[in-house]
Amino acid sequence: MIFTKKRPKSQRFFQLSFAGFKPKGRNKFEKYLNTWASFTKSLFGFLLKKLVDLFVLIGRLFLFMLMLPKKGKDFLVVKLIWSRGRLGRPIALIIILAVSFTVFTFAEILSSSRLIVSEKVNADYLKSTSDIIPKKFVATTKVPDIRKRDTSFKYSIQPGDTLSGVGEKFKISTDALKYVNGLTDTSVLKIGQELTIPPVSGLVHTIEEGDTLSSIADDYDVAVQAIADFNYILNTEELALGTELVIPGASIPTPVVPVYTAPSYLAPSTGQAAPTPSSNFCVWPTTVRIISQYFTWYHNGIDIATPWNRGMPPIFSCTGGKVIRSGWDPYGLGLTVKIDHGNGYATTYGHLSRIDVGYGKKVSRGQQIGVMGNTGRSTGPHVHFVVEYNGVPQNPFNYVN
Repeated sequence: MIFTKKRPKSQRFFQLSFAGFKPKGRNKFEKYLNTWASFTKSLFGFLLKKLVDLFVLIGRLFLFMLMLPKKGKDFLVVKLIWSRGRLGRPIALIIILAVSFTVFTFAEILSSSRLIVSEKVNADYLKSTSDIIPKKFVATTKVPDIRKRDTSFKYSIQPGDTLSGVGEKFKISTDALKYVNGLTDTSVLKIGQELTIPPVSGLVHTIEEGDTLSSIADDYDVAVQAIADFNYILNTEELALGTELVIPGASIPTPVVPVYTAPSYLAPSTGQAAPTPSSNFCVWPTTVRIISQYFTWYHNGIDIATPWNRGMPPIFSCTGGKVIRSGWDPYGLGLTVKIDHGNGYATTYGHLSRIDVGYGKKVSRGQQIGVMGNTGRSTGPHVHFVVEYNGVPQNPFNYVN
């Protein structure tokens, strides 16, 4: 057996010495005071050093500002000399822009200063002084020639007046004076006779039953919008009966001949004679053939409809005739056209969205008179087509091909 000598464990200690950070003092109270004294001293020294650096920086900036004009001048001179004057215009432009920018930037601020704007005069001073000269400003508006006279008036014939002379005096055509006053070429003017002078370059039309702006415009050969604008009409669908409209630039309408000749294909009939249905009487009144309601004892016509997703098709006069009603129907048909075909026959087209013919107009077979619509008491776009004989509704299928 071999025995070895057991060596004692070596103990090594390593300790740093921080004597420089240890506060001096014989007890804890002195050490506490010395710690705060050392901290205060270090902080004061740091602040003092930074304050000195700040003063040095300010001094350098001040010297730089003093030298800046000279250095800037030298720099510009060198540049101008070396560029041979090519920088003169850009530099002048920059200076002008800078001055303008300064003026526009600070003008609003300076304008509110009492140095710029003097204080307002006290209202009490105005009550007790008489040395103020009032100044009046009168605004005048020149009325355009076309709007100087929008209503008609009466003029009494004076000695020596002639129709052409009166027209020249008021800038009215002789034909317009004749038309408005019911005169003819053989009429003789009398002293004291009153003439109605229409508006400048226009006529006056009194609204009658069945009148629409379209029919009035067609009669006088004037644009619909011109009539609406001149008379300040907002709702062009409603015209009050008896209202006088000024028709600017109107042409003398051609008189409607009261005599009407019935179409040759209609056999003459008198009184309450029985109708003679014929499929050749008229053509189909539109371009679609969807029947949404047929003729019955409680429905006096047929309803021809069109799908919602399609445009509104045109409406045609099924045969030749004369328009005896054109406008809004108060009983539910909306925009309606009624045509007299002679010999007791008449057709009606209701619920239109647009009317293309006016009261008293003659229409031919297949002529477009409007556009299908959904006006009045209607649940969808369609035309209510009625055929009447002596006021009695007939089945339209007996008269169309």
